[in-house]
Amino acid sequence: MSNLFEASKRESAVDLVVNSIKQLLMERTLKPGDKLPSELEISEELRVSRGSVREAMKILSAFGLVDIRVGNGTYVCETPGNTTMDSLLFSFFISNPQIDDLYEFRHIFEIDILTMILEHYDDNGKERKALRENLEQLECLMAVADSGRKLSENDLEFHRLLGQASKNLLAERVYNFIIDFMEPSIAATHKGRSGEIVYELHRDIVDLIESRDAGRIDEVITNSVDTWSILQPSSAMNLWGE
Repeated sequence: MSNLFEASKRESAVDLVVNSIKQLLMERTLKPGDKLPSELEISEELRVSRGSVREAMKILSAFGLVDIRVGNGTYVCETPGNTTMDSLLFSFFISNPQIDDLYEFRHIFEIDILTMILEHYDDNGKERKALRENLEQLECLMAVADSGRKLSENDLEFHRLLGQASKNLLAERVYNFIIDFMEPSIAATHKGRSGEIVYELHRDIVDLIESRDAGRIDEVITNSVDTWSILQPSSAMNLWGE
């Protein structure tokens, strides 16, 4: 077998395996459906322990990049999952970005998401209907005591629907990743609150979409992201609330 991997700079054994696989995926040396070399072959080529290879494969599997089939080897996933990340998003994940970083990203990216939704207005009727239904569900949840968890789930689903309505697969995947990563901070906005603030923000977004008022996109998104930032616990130093 030709030397598929090239171990170069010093890094942890697990990181070396993970980064080597990612590089091969980006270079298309490994393609969806391809079977990876065996655990033994990878460990010998990269000069790492088989335990490090196993740990790396668990990480890649968790990210939806590879499919570990017991007794049949490890394969590159045919269909990426929602948590699949390219090198940039992978680095973003492990860097544990601060609230200010995500604030700026959300502001820019959500403006683009709404712009794409309006551009594809004639094609996203199903998603727009789901957004209205999500808003109606939120209104019902507001009348229920101790519904914080369901309010958070409703909030996350609203943003996933926005991604779907953009009709841009790449934008949807990136947005889903960010929303999943933001889950702790979104949950924090619902602690001790009944949902009225989020309802008003989401209603403004739905109204903007239905009226196709592109001129208000910046105003509506700025208000939404500003409010989300304000509602974060003052002690939160990062997205995990530590």
